[in-house]
Amino acid sequence: MSVGRETRLSAWIERFAAHFAEEGIPLIGGRILGYLLVCQPVERTAAELSQELEASSGSISTNLKFLVNANLVTKRTRRGRQAAEYRINEKAWSDFVQRKLHAIASVQVLTDDGMRLLSGDPERAMRLKTVDHLYGWLSAEIPALWERRPASPK
Repeated sequence: MSVGRETRLSAWIERFAAHFAEEGIPLIGGRILGYLLVCQPVERTAAELSQELEASSGSISTNLKFLVNANLVTKRTRRGRQAAEYRINEKAWSDFVQRKLHAIASVQVLTDDGMRLLSGDPERAMRLKTVDHLYGWLSAEIPALWERRPASPK
């Protein structure tokens, strides 16, 4: 790959990490995810990730444990090789997105409970009603949206 492309990929990895930091994934974890999505070969050791991402081995280790526990990254050991190898778990992204959609939809349960608590007090319920209406709509739309998702590329 050309140097220019590698520079652009590094910038993309940073943007990817920043996006997922807003989703609750630590910045280094997002960098690992972004890197593992585009690196060749597809598997990397923790030491290689530390070198490629210019991050401390402790930070890489901590974030790899987080990502493996979240099932977004898989860990593989092989006989005769001391270091474990990590790779992105493409199949887990569907579960990751589904959990996010479920979390969005579940807000409606909270707003609905709040609306019941505030029944008879329309002035206090007005702000909550706006939020409840939005999340009620999302709760109704998400299952159909999920059913229409495209199959994974092969």
